[in-house]
Amino acid sequence: MTRRDLITFFALSFMWSLSFIFYRVGVPEFGSLAFASLRVVFAGLTMLVFVLISAKNRKGIKESYKMLTVVGLFSAAIPFVLFSFSAQTVNAGVLAVLNASVPMMSGFIASTFFKERLTKRQTLGLVIGLVGVIILMSENLFGAQGQGLGTDLGSALLPMGYALFACVGYAIGANITRNYLYDISPIAITAGSLIIASVVMMPIAVYKFPYGASISLQAWVSVICIGVFSTAIALIFMNQLIKNIGPMRATSITLVIPIFAIFFGYVLLGEALDIGAIIGSVVILFGTYLSLNLSLKGLVKS
Repeated sequence: MTRRDLITFFALSFMWSLSFIFYRVGVPEFGSLAFASLRVVFAGLTMLVFVLISAKNRKGIKESYKMLTVVGLFSAAIPFVLFSFSAQTVNAGVLAVLNASVPMMSGFIASTFFKERLTKRQTLGLVIGLVGVIILMSENLFGAQGQGLGTDLGSALLPMGYALFACVGYAIGANITRNYLYDISPIAITAGSLIIASVVMMPIAVYKFPYGASISLQAWVSVICIGVFSTAIALIFMNQLIKNIGPMRATSITLVIPIFAIFFGYVLLGEALDIGAIIGSVVILFGTYLSLNLSLKGLVKS
């Protein structure tokens, strides 16, 4: 892993953590399902520009449209819808822990179906990172009112299942990108998958849009920004990262995102920052260091 890959890794963590801020602003006004659908639609419109100005991207999409359809469904359309349903009853702490399972799922799929071996160090790093996420989100996960999993554990199991299936979708999409779309540019992969996903999500966006409601400028800015920056632009870099370092190490980004999300919550929304968040962040960073199989000497030389 080069220094450039590492910078991309943490830049993506920054971009995706802002999604939590955008969700906090936009979801109360649009509704969770309409917001998730509009996110994909705006992302697809953004990538349509890249297609219109580049014949190379159009050619890549035309040659691999079947695989791009699969990636669009598993990496965007289906997970966003499943997470929007899950977020209605499962709190952010639990969702963060479930989302942190993506690199483990990616590693399992890669080693089982594509013969990519995980080292003991990488496996240990993933486990340590997951423990760090649990520590980081412990206040939400094991709140004083015992509401971490909702008022009724039984009623929360199905929404948690939605989130886990969404994570499986991310893992499948990452492995398909690495193994079947290697000759296609990251821009073409992102454009094809998001344009196809936006076509799927458009009817949901139209049906669930809160007609008659007064939508604030801040909410519109949030849904546009999450679509353009935290989805379209971010996925270009993510697809390049998958090609460079593999699906398991690339999806380890889900371990780091909660750190940035809590930081921005503290800075921008005035949320509390406790000792558990600090300890959890340190544990996550150590686990990420192991899972990415980093070498300080190698990074200095790269």
